[in-house]
Amino acid sequence: MAKQQSKQEHIEIVADMKVLLEIERLSGASEVQGRVSLGSYVEEVLPDGCFLIKMPIHRGYHYPLPRGKAIQMYLFAKSRMFSLAVQFVERVERDNLMFAKMRRVGNIKADQRRDCYRLQCSLPVMVRRVTDSNDEPPPPILCRMANFSDGGMLFTTNENFAIREKLTLCFDIGTEETVDAEVMRHERADIEAQPLDEGEEIEVHKYKVAVRFLHACQKQKNRFYKYIVEQQREIIRRQSEENALIRTK
Repeated sequence: MAKQQSKQEHIEIVADMKVLLEIERLSGASEVQGRVSLGSYVEEVLPDGCFLIKMPIHRGYHYPLPRGKAIQMYLFAKSRMFSLAVQFVERVERDNLMFAKMRRVGNIKADQRRDCYRLQCSLPVMVRRVTDSNDEPPPPILCRMANFSDGGMLFTTNENFAIREKLTLCFDIGTEETVDAEVMRHERADIEAQPLDEGEEIEVHKYKVAVRFLHACQKQKNRFYKYIVEQQREIIRRQSEENALIRTK
């Protein structure tokens, strides 16, 4: 037991620490319509245990953080990612800059909870059905990711897939990856169309399909995690640049 505890890392919230908030977007019926990822940084840790972060910017405006609801926050320290549940308390203005006062409502997860974060993305993914017959396998189907974690994926498609159906997915995240997966959910798509690369046509798919990965290789899972963390840092970098532009106007 003592040996296990010695492996845990003690992480404290400190000024200038990079953070990422993951917030659910709700419809008028209070149903989750997706998630938005907002990058920021810690401005100050307050004596009451709360802390200030730079008010996140989304599409050029301060994002309206929900009150009285737990928000998943990710911390970046020692080249790794940790998670913490927080609540938005109030806005605080200093020197014409806007900050959000946040209160901790949970503990920092030293195990990083790698499978809890889903990166919003729009990458092509080739999906092949796994069959038991000796017949020639059906051709792969070009689909598109909506979000991605080291434990699973949500993709959009015009094809019907059965729950528990086994699939093989191929996609490129800087490394060409092939992973077996199992369908966990298949439903009508009600998510926004994903932005595509320049020159590509806009795709509107009828269905969204959630799958869990059937990992046989821990190294592959680590590659997925590394890609997600790198993309999170890129989100924070872009949003920091956006904040700087707004500040100079």
